[in-house]
Amino acid sequence: MCNFISRSDQLAARMFSIQSSIAKHGPCIVHINILIRSISKISDLDMEYSAQLTFREEWKDSRLKYDDMHGKIRYLTLTDPNKIWKPDLFFRNEKEGHFHDIIMPNVLLRIHPEGDVLYSIRISLVLSCPMDLKYYPLDRQLCNISMASCELLIHNGYTTEDLVFIWKKESPVQVTKHLHLPRFALQKYSTSYCTSRTNTGKNI
Repeated sequence: MCNFISRSDQLAARMFSIQSSIAKHGPCIVHINILIRSISKISDLDMEYSAQLTFREEWKDSRLKYDDMHGKIRYLTLTDPNKIWKPDLFFRNEKEGHFHDIIMPNVLLRIHPEGDVLYSIRISLVLSCPMDLKYYPLDRQLCNISMASCELLIHNGYTTEDLVFIWKKESPVQVTKHLHLPRFALQKYSTSYCTSRTNTGKNI
């Protein structure tokens, strides 16, 4: 029967299943953290920088619970991450981006017996960074990696009543020990939250 369902019908059915779960258990809490692997380019001409990241998300989906055979199964590893629902996060200041799939796709998806999901992926991004060059070449710049929840292809997107992103308590941002920045030095980094209001409600 599933073979005869259109793509739009599949999306609507999946959304109904997600909203039913939300109604029972409250918003889905997604813990995120990133590892900055490299920053290869900082362009004051184009007001952008290039970075390679390992991006990780962790959440609980009770629909994915399974029998661990009395502790014999620690977790399951999925080879196709598109087979399950994933949070609809995107990078707001992204100008370009691509995944890494040389030899094998650089993606890890683990599902634990109680429905806890770990999703990890290596990505390369070109991110916009508006710069104040008034004190060039002795300038200091603040460049962001801005993330947000996007709206799905159907009219009602997720809000904070459905989906909440939270930085992981321990080491929300990690930086490789051998990070080299062209013409700059990384002084510090921090995390913050930003909630915006749209016609569909609050989004974080």
